Amino acid sequence: MRKLETGLELFREDWKADERFQQLVELAPDGILIHDGGRIVLANASAVRLAGATRSTQLVGMPIDTFLDPPYLKAVRAQLTDSVESATLAPPVRDTFHRLDGTDLEVEVRAVAFVDHGRPSAHLVVRDITERLAGEAAARQMEERLHEAQRMESVGALAGGVAHEVNNMMAVVLGFSDFLLKDFRIPDECLADVREIIKAADRAATVTRQLLAFSRRAVHRPEAIDLVAAVRAAEPVIRRLLGENRRLVLEMGAVPGVWVDPGQLEQVIINLALNARDAMPDGGTLTISTSETELPDAVARAAGTAIPAVRYAAVVVRDTGVGMDTATQREIFEPFFTTKPVGKGTGLGLAAVQGILEQHNGYITVSSAPGQGAEFTVYLPILPVADLIKPGGTLPEAGRSSVPRSATVLVVDDEPGLRSVVDRALTENGFRVMQAADGVSALEMVDRSGPPELVLTDVTMPGIGGAELARRLRERWPALPILFMSGYSAEEVPRHGATGTQEDPIQKPFVLEELVQRVAEALPPPTAAGRPQLPWNPISLL
Repeated sequence: MRKLETGLELFREDWKADERFQQLVELAPDGILIHDGGRIVLANASAVRLAGATRSTQLVGMPIDTFLDPPYLKAVRAQLTDSVESATLAPPVRDTFHRLDGTDLEVEVRAVAFVDHGRPSAHLVVRDITERLAGEAAARQMEERLHEAQRMESVGALAGGVAHEVNNMMAVVLGFSDFLLKDFRIPDECLADVREIIKAADRAATVTRQLLAFSRRAVHRPEAIDLVAAVRAAEPVIRRLLGENRRLVLEMGAVPGVWVDPGQLEQVIINLALNARDAMPDGGTLTISTSETELPDAVARAAGTAIPAVRYAAVVVRDTGVGMDTATQREIFEPFFTTKPVGKGTGLGLAAVQGILEQHNGYITVSSAPGQGAEFTVYLPILPVADLIKPGGTLPEAGRSSVPRSATVLVVDDEPGLRSVVDRALTENGFRVMQAADGVSALEMVDRSGPPELVLTDVTMPGIGGAELARRLRERWPALPILFMSGYSAEEVPRHGATGTQEDPIQKPFVLEELVQRVAEALPPPTAAGRPQLPWNPISLL
């Protein structure tokens, strides 16, 4: 003790002798601690604040290891022992600073070992790095989200491309299957096989729809709807899916209208119901409720971002199933992630749900724990009162259905099988059909033979795609009717540069009857002579 008192007296004499040094140390933004013999002999104002004290006398005389961990102090002592000849600046060390109130701070410590009156001492500069660490963590999280967004964009593009190709093939399979069903020469015993082919193709088409929903390339036709009515409309399907040992409870609270694609909303509700069903293998209760809610503060959604604090129409889907741990909850919206056995699920259901909601500026959150079921909450923006009136559609023009089906249709698609299906369907309904494998061939054909009365073209093709083909044709024949086909969605047309059409693309795979009807409706109305009005001036072709 006498040794410490002697050290303090010598330090105070030197300290008072240099008032400039005293002011410099006292006003330093970092905490400064000088210890001699393991006990503090000086603490500046910043060190006092770091320690949670009110005056320096609360620190002076206390052991330095009260505030800093012993492993670090051992390194300082070793440095003091090895470097007593001259002052040495040690590299900064991450450490934990223990405050007087029992809380801890993350700090960075720099130590200068020096000799004071022949005695080894240490000058410690302690910097609070809590905010810096928080900033670094936020930067890492932002970088991870950026990488995740880039990865999801790549996966989405891949998924959309796969869906497009599969939809082309399914259009061929379903088209020829339809021809077989209508062929009276097929024995009745073979028709069951054809129906199984159609059933399998429909299942494949369902998977591609989920891929397109996940990749935000699904057909998107939103309208003002009654959310409660939409949920009740899905009730019969949900009850059949749940089976006999699971109970469905609807708790429908009044909510304002929302702007959403009815078909996609049904897909969201059914996918969540299927997820709940699989989480209750031994039976249980599925509760679906609706309510209007206003989030007072932004809350985190499944993707980790914040949901803006505004008014929403909420759909809550709650089950009494096996529940999920935190790790599983972080992964459930990842494409192809599934906890189901091989062959029992694609891992696309919840990814499709999230993709659909993002198309509608909606959000989804999940709350669950093992053995306590799961609760999914879907948030959809509420429409302003002025927008609650559903936009009216244009009634079909009188006489449109009477357009004679003898017009010439140019079918442009790079898939030969699909061209064959469309050609046969249109020909059997009285149309004349020309085929082209791409935009270049189509332009050469019209240069030789003149324009058809309607062009039916795929959107994405090698070389000149459907959008560019439409642009070039309309430069010459502005009134020429052009219909687009796509394995993607309505958004794909403007994305590929197509303009000047109000028609949604015909979605692949399509029903042949609907395709024929769309073609008939797109043709110009008949003239008094009973022929469609030509989209060009015949004199210009002379």
